This record gives sequence, structure tokens and C-alpha cells, in this order.
Amino acid sequence: MRVLRLDYQRSNNPVPWPGLAVLAAGVVTVVAMGAYYRDLNQRIDFWEERLEHIGGRSGHRPAAARPLGEQAWRAQLGEIEQANQVLRQLGFPWSELFTAVEASGGEHVALLSLEPDIQKSAVKISGEAKDLDAVLDYVRQLARREVFSGVLLQSHQVHREDPHKPVRFTLFANWKVAAP
Repeated sequence: MRVLRLDYQRSNNPVPWPGLAVLAAGVVTVVAMGAYYRDLNQRIDFWEERLEHIGGRSGHRPAAARPLGEQAWRAQLGEIEQANQVLRQLGFPWSELFTAVEASGGEHVALLSLEPDIQKSAVKISGEAKDLDAVLDYVRQLARREVFSGVLLQSHQVHREDPHKPVRFTLFANWKVAAP
């Protein structure tokens, strides 16, 4: 009886020459880029030394080393405060808020906007619902979430010109979670 070969993934070509050529080209490119990077760093070091040497001879300090004036100092403090505010916003537990708001929804409520206020630990939610009962049910579901300490329906309005008569609403919810 004859032996059967059932290895369908095996290639008849033992060495993948095109693949090796691409690999070699990649290695050559990486080596060339490394040499270019080293050359650029050497140039930067050279010009920085020259700048320091020229600055030392003339008695001038580079602009970055000069003391800031009152106005520049205030501008820099404002930028630092703005950067800190952005960091606080990025570090806020957004996923908990979004999870609670999305999980409370349902098929009869569509959210139109979500406006968080980090300083007040509150969020303003605007949406549209099938009817007033769906709005009130949504408010109750949000109030049951541990993330919120209080949920208040601020306003609602039935759109009578629409044949389905949807209810647009706005509510406020306070977070229990404190900002980091």
C-alpha cells in the first residue's frame, strides 16, 4: 500500500525567498534609520554646545533662562491652571457615569445631550421619550443608581405637532463620586 501525504499546509518551496528579501530590506532600513538618528543627535549636540559657547562669550543668556516678567508669569500660571483642570477632567470616573446613564435608558427613551459639570459634581441630561410615564420611569431608574445622589426632572414638554407626541425632557443628577 502507498503512503498518503495529508499535509495540505506544507509548501513545496522550502525557503520563502520573497519573505526573506522583505525581511532583509526591513533590517537594512532600520539600521540606516538608526545611523541617521545618531547623526542628527550629534548635530544637535554640536549646535547646542556652539550656542552655549557663543552665549557665554557675549554675556547673554538664552531666552529660556531669562527671568519672566510679571505679565508672562501670570500667563504661565494661567496655562498651568488650565492644564491642571484638563488633567482633573481626564481623571474623572467617566465610565461609571456613562454606564449608569446608558443602563437606565430603555427602548422608550432617547438621550439627546449629556452636559457634565465637574465643579458641581452634576450632570444635565436632555432626552426624548415615548410618553410621560417613560420619562418618570427613567428618572426613577437613574435615582436608584449608586452613582447619583439625587435626580430631579427640571422640565418636560409634549410635542403635539408630532403624530407620536413624544415628550422632551431635561433633568439634573448629582454625582456621589468626588473628583480626584
